[in-house]
Amino acid sequence: MFCVAPPELETKMNITKGGLVLFSANSNSSCMELSKKIAERLGVEMGKVQVYQEPNRETRVQIQESVRGKDVFIIQTVSKDVNTTVMELLIMVYACKTSCAKSIIGVIPYFPYSKQCKMRKRGSIVSKLLASMMCKAGLTHLITMDLHQKEIQGFFNIPVDNLRASPFLLQYIQEEIPDYRNAVIVAKSPASAKRAQSFAERLRLGIAVIHGEAQDAESDLVDGRHSPPMVRNVAAIHPSLEIPMLIPKEKPPITVVGDVGGRIAIIVVVVTNTIPHEIQKLQCPKIKTVDISMILSEAIRRIHNGESMSYLFRNIGLDDA
Repeated sequence: MFCVAPPELETKMNITKGGLVLFSANSNSSCMELSKKIAERLGVEMGKVQVYQEPNRETRVQIQESVRGKDVFIIQTVSKDVNTTVMELLIMVYACKTSCAKSIIGVIPYFPYSKQCKMRKRGSIVSKLLASMMCKAGLTHLITMDLHQKEIQGFFNIPVDNLRASPFLLQYIQEEIPDYRNAVIVAKSPASAKRAQSFAERLRLGIAVIHGEAQDAESDLVDGRHSPPMVRNVAAIHPSLEIPMLIPKEKPPITVVGDVGGRIAIIVVVVTNTIPHEIQKLQCPKIKTVDISMILSEAIRRIHNGESMSYLFRNIGLDDA
């Protein structure tokens, strides 16, 4: 039902042509961990690169192996310091370009500045600017996940593969939430009803939509998501059921809500490892992580071998974007 690689693909994952180099664009522990998982699935070693900050906060990148004539894949997760993350990626892409790499593919699970994709008053479309900077630096292909708006792909003049994390979240619901069929998918606002409906249809569950106080979109850029609207009586949906509550934004978490001691309480929050959240997990044991390295490694393998990417988009609804 979902685009999870069958067993035969697992054996093919290690079969790649020569000339592939995998780099991690920063020293963030979560980025290194994700990069190592992808490298293990592909059966390759991580490329040798040094990324560090000068005393004046300038970013310096030193490629420590030859990339001439090779397919270079640069993995970059967005940390709290977004601007440093962007500069690390741009400088590394340009370093590979000037080192005569055959192609340079950016693997950016969460695309930064994606919420600034529309003109607001006297503002600017920053995601368009970032797309132009990446292309100018030398990026030839982009792999990302769950863009805030799928129209952002049009900002690039290079191929963009916008993968989806929903199959992994749906798989978690089916395997880890007991009696999930006795539940409801909740959209936090009318604007998110389409994506919630997409989840509900694939799980064959009912859907509820919360109508609450509107939130200021520009005040929630800290974590790249809108805060849920204030709702005084969530229990009116169903006071006794565990409710998988979908927050449909970038890398949408699943919040499982249930009746605990006569009160509605969060049981578990499920997120993907597309952005760093180790500190949050230490502070809150209810946060669970779903690994998406498998779909990223399969995308890298298919691009390197010149294979079709359509398999990774099977059973993905039009509203799941």
